[in-house]
Amino acid sequence: MDSVSFDNTKTHHQAALVWAIIGISWGAITYSYAGSIIGTTLGQPSFIAYMGLATNKHAESLTGTMTGLFYAGGVFGCLLNAWMADRFGRKLTVCTGAVINIISTACLAGSVNIGMFIAFRFFCGVGSYMLYLSVPLWVIELCPPKGRSILGGIVGLFGVIGYILAAYVGIGFFYYKTTTSSQWRAPLAIGCFPAIVLLCWMPFLPESPRWLLAVDRNDEAWEIVKKLHTTKDDPDHEFATAEFYQMKSQHDLDRGLDGSWTEMFRRPSYRRRALLAFFLPVIMYTTGNLVITTYAASIFASIGYGPGDSLQLLAGIYLAAIAGNLISLTYVDRVPRNVMLCTGVIVVTCILSIETALVAKFLGTGNKAGLSAAAAFLFLFLAAFNMFLEGISWYYPAEIFPTHLRAKGMTLAVIGFCMVDILWLEIAPTAIANIGWKYYLVFICLSVFGAAIVFFLYPNTLGKPLEEVAKMFGDDDLVAIYQQDIHIDHTKHQVIEKNGATFKEEAEA
Repeated sequence: MDSVSFDNTKTHHQAALVWAIIGISWGAITYSYAGSIIGTTLGQPSFIAYMGLATNKHAESLTGTMTGLFYAGGVFGCLLNAWMADRFGRKLTVCTGAVINIISTACLAGSVNIGMFIAFRFFCGVGSYMLYLSVPLWVIELCPPKGRSILGGIVGLFGVIGYILAAYVGIGFFYYKTTTSSQWRAPLAIGCFPAIVLLCWMPFLPESPRWLLAVDRNDEAWEIVKKLHTTKDDPDHEFATAEFYQMKSQHDLDRGLDGSWTEMFRRPSYRRRALLAFFLPVIMYTTGNLVITTYAASIFASIGYGPGDSLQLLAGIYLAAIAGNLISLTYVDRVPRNVMLCTGVIVVTCILSIETALVAKFLGTGNKAGLSAAAAFLFLFLAAFNMFLEGISWYYPAEIFPTHLRAKGMTLAVIGFCMVDILWLEIAPTAIANIGWKYYLVFICLSVFGAAIVFFLYPNTLGKPLEEVAKMFGDDDLVAIYQQDIHIDHTKHQVIEKNGATFKEEAEA
């Protein structure tokens, strides 16, 4: 019998897949711009004056609320997203998140008082976190096993581009001399642009083939896999056929499984995945990343830099971040996930420890060399975070869940992210004002435990087909077929398993 084994070590995707991921990743820009523009907004003297924060005795609490409610909205957005992604698909859910983001961002830019601003920060969080959740979920379900890390890393790269865009827009309008409130309104309004681009790209983007299988639209799913996962060296669609066979076989098994929230916490293996997904962002962002990026302009000001210089330095640390992200793409597809996560937590914790020591020694001394060194280590911190942690944070939780629970699993991960954001950012203004650099000691101590947890408890999903990850959690009975058991019979144009079973549907000739 003329048959060949499916070789999962080869890259087998079209350039069309890369372009599709680039289109979807505009959702990452939308999210990151919306989340980070508040940092430059809070650094605008015109915003402080318009909202009366300079003379308000509750200024620190109001500032914390402005940042924290974005993430509170994110929790509601995640719960809405979990229902929509399974009911209506990844594509429509992303569209909905983009529309909510556009409306709420426009209302933020038009806010007439601080109450209105705070309220629409909540709704902006709803839309933004629908994108934060569904964009990587959609991308991961489109990607083949080989190269999934790099392709998924594009989402993280675009997320950093959103941070940079927000920073430099903020700088541009800081130097735009005007007596009107457009100095802070215009940067917020520009946040509508990435979401509009995403919506314009949407008609050309494919739906997730795994979701299409879940709703029994098998022919559409096959056409997408065939188009995106077939290279010119594989005219018979061998790789696409074998991969689709595994997806279809897994769907046939999963269709009889319980996909409810109750089942998520009842079955031990699902419960373990839920805990891993929830605590991954808690561990990652307890390194201090969110506090540093959100309040970077204020931190630079506290160590002696003026408003203009602080905003320019804020933009600079995002350039360092994107450099780290680009470097990570050169090795992310070769380093085990748990090793990369553990290394990242250790490296950024070491850098934060040095930063803390520099601030403790030189803050208020006027020592320019010492203060410059403290600023430089903020650059190193963001570069290191993006070299090891940023990219994985977008797609790792999606990898560890089966298709029928993936949206709910991602929801738990993003709720964990929102909750840790609310915790650290809500108390950050008051903590920085009262205890200063000692606030960072909390992150340093907790991160030591976090590094050990991710190394020993988080499985390595590198290069694993999504349908086979269940085995890593002891669910051998929930894996329909392994790719090494798949062969192609050219004489009959069929997929064949080692036990002689044939594909239930005729494979593409």
